[in-house]
Amino acid sequence: MVSTLAAKRSSALLFSILFLAACGGGGDGGGSDSNTSSGADEAVEPSVPSEVESDIIVSDPIVSDSDTSVPDEPEDEQDDPVDPAPVALDNDTKAALVANNTISLARTSCGLNGLSDDTELGNVAIKHGNYIRHVYANSTPTSFNAHTENSISNIAAVTGNNNPFFGGVSFGKRLSNAGYSNVNHGVTENIAQTVYYSTADNIVASEVASLSMTKSLLAAPYHLRSLMMPGSSLTGSSMVAYEPFNKSGFKHAKGYVLVNHAAVTDSSKNNTVEGIFTYPCNGVTGTVTALYNESPNPFRNPNGGLPTRDLQKNPIGQPVYINMPSAQSIKVSNIKFRDMKRNVDIPVKLLDSNDDPFKGTNFELPANEAFIMPLTDSLKSCEAKRMPNQSQQCGLYGNNEYRVSFDVLVDGKDMQSKSFTFKTGKVSY
Repeated sequence: MVSTLAAKRSSALLFSILFLAACGGGGDGGGSDSNTSSGADEAVEPSVPSEVESDIIVSDPIVSDSDTSVPDEPEDEQDDPVDPAPVALDNDTKAALVANNTISLARTSCGLNGLSDDTELGNVAIKHGNYIRHVYANSTPTSFNAHTENSISNIAAVTGNNNPFFGGVSFGKRLSNAGYSNVNHGVTENIAQTVYYSTADNIVASEVASLSMTKSLLAAPYHLRSLMMPGSSLTGSSMVAYEPFNKSGFKHAKGYVLVNHAAVTDSSKNNTVEGIFTYPCNGVTGTVTALYNESPNPFRNPNGGLPTRDLQKNPIGQPVYINMPSAQSIKVSNIKFRDMKRNVDIPVKLLDSNDDPFKGTNFELPANEAFIMPLTDSLKSCEAKRMPNQSQQCGLYGNNEYRVSFDVLVDGKDMQSKSFTFKTGKVSY
């Protein structure tokens, strides 16, 4: 959950708190990891040296489509927007475009179709982004799910239909209330929120924040799946800025909220990819080096209790997503995750349908998908001194090339092999 980026600045103290969430209209988590944490309660103590810090929290992804049942909202919850006086909607179009382009490029780089801008979908994202902004600019919530606009008792004045940007309790309701008609084949929602605190004026620019948040989503297994849906063809994003309600004692503070939506259309619903699809794939550059948190947690303990791995203390490297749409089942073996500079193999954990911590839940992996997760416990990948309460390894090495190879047994009879190289970006803290 917590990561620290010690990129030295001048003499000013600067750190950020980043929250990410991906979902679709409807469905619940299907497990015990469904709560979204609040930025206020997860803030790093402001007694760190001159460095940048980022906390990453990822909440449950859900996909809404015509075949997915949406749970009922509370009966006493107002779900149709009141018609208040018009309020101005903020949106940083350049930063929103960064997110759209980053996701689209990640897709096309690995053989999927790109995403076209959908103004209607973007307008839904803009209104919801402003709803979240209003909550954090006017309160310090202790529990807040970024995908829902339900009333929260201890901050009722800024949530539910008391929020001037209320559009509907659930994502599905917001789409319906906005009159968005392209919902028959699946719509997804991905949300990121980040807060930067500084003793000077060197707050990170919105475009930089947007790129960081988007790449973090591409490193979280269950969210990566939703971003790589072959049928998605439309997208719309918003990026809004706000001044946090609680500055944590800093002179300057700035928050950002990124909301990304993507939709499958009637013409793209049958889009697929031939053979073995991976992300990253050959030639991809600039990935993050580490995953510090995701909900649903890929290391969830299916028997209950604590996760089998504490990602905050022991992050993993950029995972590799494997999907073979033409197959009923795949079995991945003979995995090599090679550090090309140091000529060493990184230990890995395979996450597939045979070892699925969410079997029997909404997050159960299909038998034709898998993840290779590099276990980076022994790597000395941090390039800056870490605080004692922080992870002492930072995932994969930064700006480094890795070769991934593996075999795939397709439908129990056909063995295929795959090999590719990708390169990380700067160290993720």
